[in-house]
Amino acid sequence: MSHRTPMAGAMAASLVLTFGGVGALAFRPAASSQTVKVITWVNPPAVTILKKINAEFHHKYPNIRVIFQTAANRAGPYATLESTSIRGNTVDIMGTGPIQPLPPHPSVNNESNEQLWATHGLYLRLNNQPWVKQFMPNINRTETYQGKLLGLVTGTYTQGVFYNKVMFAKYHLSVPHTYRAFIALCQNLKRHGVTPLFDGLQNVGPGYLGFIYEPLMQEVWRPHVPGANLNRALSTGQTTWTSPYFIKIMQREKTIMRYLEPNFQGVPWQSMPGDFADGKAAMLLDGSWDLAAVHTANPKMKVGFFPLPGSNQAKYNVPMVGGDLTWVVLAHGPNHAAAFKWLNFFSSPKIYQQYVDYVGITPSRIGGTYHSFAKNVLGKWFGKGVNSAVVFPDLPASGPYWDQSSNWPKLQLDVYLGKYTPKQVAHMYQQNWPQVIR
Repeated sequence: MSHRTPMAGAMAASLVLTFGGVGALAFRPAASSQTVKVITWVNPPAVTILKKINAEFHHKYPNIRVIFQTAANRAGPYATLESTSIRGNTVDIMGTGPIQPLPPHPSVNNESNEQLWATHGLYLRLNNQPWVKQFMPNINRTETYQGKLLGLVTGTYTQGVFYNKVMFAKYHLSVPHTYRAFIALCQNLKRHGVTPLFDGLQNVGPGYLGFIYEPLMQEVWRPHVPGANLNRALSTGQTTWTSPYFIKIMQREKTIMRYLEPNFQGVPWQSMPGDFADGKAAMLLDGSWDLAAVHTANPKMKVGFFPLPGSNQAKYNVPMVGGDLTWVVLAHGPNHAAAFKWLNFFSSPKIYQQYVDYVGITPSRIGGTYHSFAKNVLGKWFGKGVNSAVVFPDLPASGPYWDQSSNWPKLQLDVYLGKYTPKQVAHMYQQNWPQVIR
């Protein structure tokens, strides 16, 4: 998921002071070590195929050794690895998320770490790289700041409900297209002793409830705000967290959560694909990035997909899509020449197709033929849906406590646990929201 990573305000200010003048940095020749260091977060399928791609790169360029490092959880250990790498100037290529959309009034206080580094010149400009025109302009724009293309967006993922076709057939169930039909389906499964839904929060926290509340925000609330852009409406004060639509969303979210697996808070997010593949639930709330892991765990499993239906008007119930792993070249990295070679190798048709087919991402490269398991599962929804950038606002990493990116999801879990009512939570978010958007 594309949630913002936490950022300490004091640390951010220090980075600006330290690297504020990097934007004018000239191109540097390759370091004599002939290594290229690449870091990214742990997405098991992506890590597996990237190791293979790194070996193929080394075979083509035997004088360049790839140092590949990963860390789990973008909001935890990987965020720490990113910050350490920025401070130490030890990394050439870093995996990030797309930087757009920026907050309406970008500042040290409301930008994520990755946005802050982008807007203060810590990523090299890539506009003149040979692969740029081979990638979709609308995707490139999500990684562009003041006309500077700052990264290669590897593609987009789709979020929704993945279901076990054999289980659905066994109980004569059909794909639901409305909220009422979805709840009826969950009730039917529960009557048969089957766990309807699976979503693990351990090691990642209530942010993974975003598989529920974000689609509901898209389907129930977004159609009723100016320009159908909920992110902008919240960020400019055109709507508020106390909206009746948001109250309804939290009520429906609480109902849906009743059909999750027992002890969902204690189930590790890493085990979700394997648990679903083992038949522990009829449906999995997830992103298409985990489909390769599901297929690996159970190659014979027949998986289907549908958008989580939050509205009783079927026309609003479409998946959410968003850009994911984005490669940036760090301005203070030790080997720019090797980094550019690696990016050009990764973006070449054969290698890029290898990556897309293995991880199941929707390609951002123009043209090509792809045959991933994810493409077969998603069917007509492959690469189609509402971009998450027009749904969920960019929450700050500091400032009002409940409006911070790391704390906002906690109240969604508290509603389910009965600690607060939806109306109370709405007021807690809105109380200091004007300080965020001013």
